[in-house]
Amino acid sequence: MIRITERLPFLCTVLLILMLIQVKPCQANEISVKLVWKLSQAGWLEIQVEQGDYQLIMDSTTLKLPEGSSLQVGWGGWAPIIRINHQAFQVLQGNNFKIKGVNSGSLSIKTPEDKAAVYRGDLNLSWQSGRWQVVNRVDSEDYLKGVVPTEMSNEWYKGGSEALKAQAVAARTFLVKHTEKGEKAITDSPDIDQAYAGKLVEGEASLAVEATRGEIIIDEQSKQPIEALYSSHSGGYTEDAKNVWGKSDSNNVSHPDPYSQSIGGAADQWRFIVSAPVLGANFGLGPVTKVELDKYTSGRVKSVRMEDGSGLTKTVTARTFVKKFYPFGQPIQKFAFLGSLFEARKIPTNKASNSKSGLSGFLSSLGSQEIEQGPLLSKILSSAKGPSTDSQPFGVFVFDGRGWGHGVGMSQWGAYHMSQLGYTYKEILTFYYTNTQISQE
Repeated sequence: MIRITERLPFLCTVLLILMLIQVKPCQANEISVKLVWKLSQAGWLEIQVEQGDYQLIMDSTTLKLPEGSSLQVGWGGWAPIIRINHQAFQVLQGNNFKIKGVNSGSLSIKTPEDKAAVYRGDLNLSWQSGRWQVVNRVDSEDYLKGVVPTEMSNEWYKGGSEALKAQAVAARTFLVKHTEKGEKAITDSPDIDQAYAGKLVEGEASLAVEATRGEIIIDEQSKQPIEALYSSHSGGYTEDAKNVWGKSDSNNVSHPDPYSQSIGGAADQWRFIVSAPVLGANFGLGPVTKVELDKYTSGRVKSVRMEDGSGLTKTVTARTFVKKFYPFGQPIQKFAFLGSLFEARKIPTNKASNSKSGLSGFLSSLGSQEIEQGPLLSKILSSAKGPSTDSQPFGVFVFDGRGWGHGVGMSQWGAYHMSQLGYTYKEILTFYYTNTQISQE
């Protein structure tokens, strides 16, 4: 047995080494989020201090903004103007100002047309090109608490908490990857970066952010953060990044995804119907007689070739084709064009149908495997536009599809299904991102 007194020199050496090595816990970073999703055209804004104490910094002037304080900013015809706590409007000296936390809490911001959104951290505002550009300076982990429930749902926590953790790690990795060059700037737009909606959406998903604090996905070889891409629903087969953005990525490769099958409602299986004349008109053709699809291994369409009755043809990329019919800004439903993983077929409209009577009966049959031919079908313009009063003899095209989004990387619905089946968030991430591992930021 070694006595304590005999071990003292060794223990002292260990303590000295630990003192010399500065081991720091993972610290969240403050980042800049450009609020362009709903504020890109904001000419007038109202801002209120919801919680905490702030300062209004305008050039060399600093004013206190305690809890409950409010600001209104707009355009006075020749210069930006500002109104503080319902006093008279005054011309803003310069085009920029900051609302910076002393005892930081949260700030609400709204336009005259929209409900208020609430953000943690600070706000930087600048008047540019006839509108206000707003930047939210916020702790990166607080930012993620406004991303994860927007990209997924707080309601998924019960039975899907591991999916929310996977989403938190993927979103954090995306953030690190897209701010690693030092600018520390990202947008709140799902069309550009990730959907970020601030404090009001925070809920159970925050637990997933805390549980994975600081964790990111890195490439096994380079040890660098990966491009952690994800979409709502893979349709049962993820896509290769090269087929979407033209650049190979060993971490985002195409493979079967059985976990994204038979889950997700309209995102799982959808159907879009369009008349031959409407289809042709969208691409400068007459009534289309033939549609041919060029596909990738995943089943997603690479390009669409159309031919009309005069023999004229038009070939467009799947992206261009889908954009013509995608329901931008509309609720997702079964009879919508949601992605590029689809089949196409033509149905003639020049035969009578006796099995369905009335337009409501026909519409109810759209979701069935087989669609009735006949005069009611001939009056359909498209699933989006509904029926016409006139019939047309050129037929309709039916597009049966699966999935929602580009399909690269993690399928959110697939991750949710895996969580329900008992997989951990690390197993979910390993399934969707190849040649990777989890690491601390």
